[in-house]
Amino acid sequence: MTNFKTKIAILVISFVSFLGVQSASAQVEGFSIGVGMNYTGFYGVGKETTTSSGDGVNKVTEEAGAFDDTVGSVFVEYAVNDQVSVGLEYIVDSVDTPENKNVQQNSNGSSNLTNTVKASFEDHATFYANFNMPGNTYAKVGLVMVDVSTEENLATGGAYPDVDTHGLTLGLGYNHSVDNGVFVRAEITATQYDDVSTSNSNDSDKKVSVSDMMSATAGIKIGKTF
Repeated sequence: MTNFKTKIAILVISFVSFLGVQSASAQVEGFSIGVGMNYTGFYGVGKETTTSSGDGVNKVTEEAGAFDDTVGSVFVEYAVNDQVSVGLEYIVDSVDTPENKNVQQNSNGSSNLTNTVKASFEDHATFYANFNMPGNTYAKVGLVMVDVSTEENLATGGAYPDVDTHGLTLGLGYNHSVDNGVFVRAEITATQYDDVSTSNSNDSDKKVSVSDMMSATAGIKIGKTF
């Protein structure tokens, strides 16, 4: 897996460098910073496949799940012109799925084996562009990068390494400006993530995948334009 934090660092450095070039010629005019509070619902389909070396029939366990969470974010933004702004938003909290517990009988029948699994979405960053529309509204489009960290305790043995994924987000928002460059926004977005898969580090016959990952978010953001 490509080091996710390295990619985030490259993305941040590139964006800050862009802002630096623009600010040098515009004396920081149009540069904004802010914070947000976001209520998000997530959905995905998880599947574990165990390859059989005996009868040739694979064992597949599949289940869809949904959960919600409230997370904070910070963002930096630059107004390219009166119609378009570009920005980088970073979710400061991890988004944690509920823990799933699975109890299996030991092969010798003497005891049960308990497996617990959950995942955390960490280092969620969005590079976006806002397009201003009439009535203080705007359309938003962005590219998302996020690290999916697995947190499992498998009594049956093995572990699954972390993976990262990308996505596309689309949204609509309303911007209300007050005095001294301060603004308040209400925003809704929908995000579709790429499918991910990984193999058990101690048992190559076991593989898990997550598909149809998507989220819907309603957020309130407060910022200041310099």
